[in-house]
Amino acid sequence: MRTSSASRCAGLALAAALGVEAHAQPPTCPSADEWPAKMRIEYAVTASRGPFSINGQSVLLFEHSGNAYSISVDTDSAAIYHARQTSRGTVAASGLQPVEYVEARGSRTPQTTTFDWDARRVSFSAAPDSPGATEPGLQDRASLVLQLAWRQRAATEASFEIPVAGARRVGPYRFARQGVETVKVPAGTIEATRVERAADDEHDRIEAWLGTSWCGLPVRIRYTDKKGGVIDHRLRAVSIE
Repeated sequence: MRTSSASRCAGLALAAALGVEAHAQPPTCPSADEWPAKMRIEYAVTASRGPFSINGQSVLLFEHSGNAYSISVDTDSAAIYHARQTSRGTVAASGLQPVEYVEARGSRTPQTTTFDWDARRVSFSAAPDSPGATEPGLQDRASLVLQLAWRQRAATEASFEIPVAGARRVGPYRFARQGVETVKVPAGTIEATRVERAADDEHDRIEAWLGTSWCGLPVRIRYTDKKGGVIDHRLRAVSIE
């Protein structure tokens, strides 16, 4: 299962030089119960609040060997901002099962979340006196993106809940399907199922458009906070091995 190559890069460069709108091809997807050996997802990112905005990019790398996986997500905006998230763990029958999540933003000290599935305990370096508990299907902020894709390829329920561990606590992410929409992203015009976590007193709004012919992967992800700030991820390219 391979997409992406020097020929694709050359084709995109030629299209840009000629002023032609370039469209990436959907990847060849693994079967519903398989995880690929490697995957790279690239997004164009825009962060905005009111009339102000900055542009950047985000790259997610996934690797899978045996029953172990690793994920890294790097988000950059020139020399202004850099964030890195990493997740490592195992692949179980229910999907990804993280054992460590690390979140680093700018020059701040990285924050580490550790999952002890035998002891049913989640520990936070940022909140050492407030441990959480593991739950079936528990994800971290980096693994959540791929777990959504994995669920999308087989699930049909109108709404669902995924427990997620961040840097300080575990909480439920409740998603509702909002129907199929057509979205325009740098990779092209894509048909996708939109799922949404509505905002409440504690949570920001999350919308994810899961590409029907793109292995259920999020082709667009939009976060909206309580003050109206928006971070919008729009798919540029995907390669799967």
